[in-house]
Amino acid sequence: MSSLRSPQPPDGLEALGAAVRQVAEDSLFACAEPCERSRTARLLEARPVTEPWLTAAIAFSGPFDGVVRMTLPRALAGDLAGAFCGVQPQSLDASQIDDFAGELANMVCGLWLTQTHRSERFELTPPVVRASAVRDVVAMAAADPGACGIALNDTPVLLGLAAASPAAGS
Repeated sequence: MSSLRSPQPPDGLEALGAAVRQVAEDSLFACAEPCERSRTARLLEARPVTEPWLTAAIAFSGPFDGVVRMTLPRALAGDLAGAFCGVQPQSLDASQIDDFAGELANMVCGLWLTQTHRSERFELTPPVVRASAVRDVVAMAAADPGACGIALNDTPVLLGLAAASPAAGS
């Protein structure tokens, strides 16, 4: 039996970045702009070594399967969560910030798939969020030629698109 499912992932990093920019502007009162690899590397290297980061992964399945990953500093996730909820970021606890990081990845992935594959149906899994150290983020950015950087409120955010489940490598 043949399958209509394509084994090829979409050429979606540019469109994924555009989805981040739209979500930032429309829902978070934030400014996002694409970053070249060299600028992303410089922004990451300038971050404090002890700064906590979050990686949120959303797996999707449909005409093609994959995972969208979004990695950002916990402090930025807190600021964005506060803007989204209309509260002071310091009023949010760690679990609320983690939940928001997952929801942010969910909003970005959903918007990206809707805009680029309007007539196709996808299922998204609940987000998987884990803590990351900045040194791991720097290594991830250097090792993944498909990773894409975004400056969100002048803070580096790393995007990735892969054809694997979020549990793999999490």
